[in-house]
Amino acid sequence: MDTKQVVTNYHNAWTGGDFEAARLYLADDLDFQGSIDTFHRADDFIVALTMFQKMLSRVDLIQSFYSESGAALLYDCNTMSPAGMIRTAEFFSVRDGKISSIRLVFDATELRKLMGG
Repeated sequence: MDTKQVVTNYHNAWTGGDFEAARLYLADDLDFQGSIDTFHRADDFIVALTMFQKMLSRVDLIQSFYSESGAALLYDCNTMSPAGMIRTAEFFSVRDGKISSIRLVFDATELRKLMGG
C-alpha cells in the first residue's frame, strides 16, 4: 500500500468512527505531537482520538498532499461543542506501510477553555 492509500484509509476510518481499522494503519511506536497532547504509543493515541471523535458532527477535508513517505491534510473538524469548527492541519510520516509520526496543528484556545486549562 502506498502512502496515499495508508493516510486516506486511516483518515476515513477514524472520521467514520472505525478505530479498530484506524489502528491498523499506525505503527506501534507512533510519535504523535499535537496542539494539546503528545503520545509515543499508538494505543494511547487511539484512546484520545476516540474521545475527540465523539465531539464531532463531521469532518470536511479541504486539501491533501502526498509524497512517497509523507502526507499533509487540511480539514475542518465541526464539533458539537462551544469550540465550533476547528481548522486542522495534519502532517504524516509513513514507514513500512504504517504511519510512524503525526504532527497535528490547530488553534486549541477554545478546547483548552472547555478542558479547564
